[in-house]
Amino acid sequence: MKDSTGIPEELVNFFKGPGGHSLIVKGLAGTGKTTFALQLAEELDNVAKSHYISVRVSDESLYNQFPWLRKKLEETGKLKMVKGYAKTLSSNFVHRESATDVALEVRIRTAQQLLRSIGEALKDSSKVDRSELQRLEGRIEMGEESVEEPFGALGEGSVLDDTIIFDLGSDLPEIDLAYDMVEQALPDKTLVLIDSIDALSERYGVHASKLINTLQKDLVEHSNADVLYVLETGKDNRLDYLGDGVVSFVDEEYNGRRLRVLRIDKLRGTEIKQHKYIYTLKGGRLGTFLFKREEQPSEPKHWKVVKDISEDVVSTGNEELDQLVGGIRKGSIIAIEVGGNVPGFYVDHIKTGLISNFTCQNRGVALMPSKRAPAETIEAEIIPYIGEDTFENNVRVYEATEFGSLEGSKNTIQLEGRDLANEMKWNTVEYNLQSANHPFMSLIAFDTLESTYDEDVIEKLTPHLTSIRRNKDIFVGLLIPTDESTDKLANVAHIHLKIENLDGSVVLFGEKPHTELFALSFDVSKGYPKARLTSIV
Repeated sequence: MKDSTGIPEELVNFFKGPGGHSLIVKGLAGTGKTTFALQLAEELDNVAKSHYISVRVSDESLYNQFPWLRKKLEETGKLKMVKGYAKTLSSNFVHRESATDVALEVRIRTAQQLLRSIGEALKDSSKVDRSELQRLEGRIEMGEESVEEPFGALGEGSVLDDTIIFDLGSDLPEIDLAYDMVEQALPDKTLVLIDSIDALSERYGVHASKLINTLQKDLVEHSNADVLYVLETGKDNRLDYLGDGVVSFVDEEYNGRRLRVLRIDKLRGTEIKQHKYIYTLKGGRLGTFLFKREEQPSEPKHWKVVKDISEDVVSTGNEELDQLVGGIRKGSIIAIEVGGNVPGFYVDHIKTGLISNFTCQNRGVALMPSKRAPAETIEAEIIPYIGEDTFENNVRVYEATEFGSLEGSKNTIQLEGRDLANEMKWNTVEYNLQSANHPFMSLIAFDTLESTYDEDVIEKLTPHLTSIRRNKDIFVGLLIPTDESTDKLANVAHIHLKIENLDGSVVLFGEKPHTELFALSFDVSKGYPKARLTSIV
């Protein structure tokens, strides 16, 4: 079950624009932020020039999802080893007060100042601006930043034999390494992925806003690098103003089912065509779902029959829908409930699959079309997939005069709108479909049925339903939430499916049987519409 796209087009275009860009990606644990960050590097074709900083322990599953990541981290590890160094200071005392060498601090600060002087001397030849980084490291060294020191305080030493050893390396080695990677890649751009800025902030006791501000000014604004910051929160917006773009990953619940939503809150200088995307992490990859316009085959072709599941279970005409519900057992009642804002072609394609798969096996179909798909359009919709002869022999259309224009056609069963139980007797359908085989299908749109008859239609439809169950035929009711019959038919249905439009993406899920949410789309590449269901996990 498939058919989703990857990173939204707006985000890809955002990073492909001129100059450097920064993106804050926020969301709670498990929402897919890391997957998004690494997949973005792939989709930008920027793997060779990406630098992934992860303060957390690397997950072996990430290597399986992104094979290039292991190599990149191994290369980074070697570079860290090359850059690491320690300075030793002799234990000979310059001046002692009691048991303390009071000149020790002076010598440490002198050494640190020397290192900064060397850095300043090299600054003119450096291609990457390090001004803000040097200021931040200087404040850390002078104790002007609040360092919680969970990994040992800067400037602390250890005694080995008669030597005191001090680590005078970079105060922020991961960030310093990122600067080096950006510089090495110039004039090409580098994508720096920081996962996560919260963990880096906690590690060094420097507020995340100062780290972001430093990277923003040096790398993004002055060195045209791209930087992505992963933020381990879904609601805190105090840092949003520091990034050029902000994306939120949200786990929501819809009817007791998981719903994942990617929200584009800000993209400076980039048009946002769709600001909310439903997404999935199926297969360890991020897939998003676009607003869909009507999809029709450019050259309709004859329907290819999907075989029955078993002797007692027939197919819906769509393999992936069969996998979801297990097919349709003969004698079943099916309720398909469609939200009012679902585009009509979604329902039409599901209906086309049901009708085409039945009629192409010489089975009969009695159809009452929806008011929004009037009777005169039925032939035009179905015949391209099954042919005129099959339609003539195996399809009958219930028609009330006010809703159609096929009066007099042998393919219609006329309804007067007075006595539902009598006018929709099942033996009338069997008489009109004498050349077709069982199981038959009764496919009824309840908006038309309720508009044609004033009485309580479910009670009056009972003989129709009883005959179908007795003869092991199939009943499919198409309903909308405002239909009076919706709850009643759902209660007696063996299968109850719902189709909803959520933030522009159409989803399908089962109440009977209970299923998770699936994004619904259609593949028309073979000349007829085939349903595609992608689980939202």
